[in-house]
Amino acid sequence: MAKKDIEQLSRRIEFLEMQIKELKTVDPGVVNEKLKSLEDAIYTTKEILNMKDVCQYLDISKSLLYKLTCSGEIPHFKPRGKMIFFEKKELIAWIKRNKVNDQELSNLSVNMESIESSKDEEAVKEEQH
Repeated sequence: MAKKDIEQLSRRIEFLEMQIKELKTVDPGVVNEKLKSLEDAIYTTKEILNMKDVCQYLDISKSLLYKLTCSGEIPHFKPRGKMIFFEKKELIAWIKRNKVNDQELSNLSVNMESIESSKDEEAVKEEQH
C-alpha cells in the first residue's frame, strides 16, 4: 500500500472513531422521546388501526380487546373473516359514548370515602384489641 492510501485509511478510521464516540454520548431518554413522538405522529395519521395499534392507543390488553370485539361492545371490521380492524373515528366516538357523568363520579367518590372510612375504623379496632 502506498503511504497516501495508508494516510487516507487512517483519517477514515479516526473519523469513524469520532462518530462512534458521538453515538455513545446520545442520551437514551432523548432517543425514547423522539421515538414516542414518531409513534404519536403515526397514530394521528392512520385512519384504520389493527389490534396492536388499538391496544397501544387505548392502553388495554389484547385479551380485553378480544372480549370487547366478541361482545360487540367496540366497533370493528373483519373484512376477511379473521383479521380485525378499527376505524379511529369510530374508536373516538365509542370512547366519548362511555363518558362518566357527574352523578356517577359523585357516587364513586362517596363509595371510595366510605371504603376508606371503613378501613380506618377496622384499623382502630385492631389497635384497641
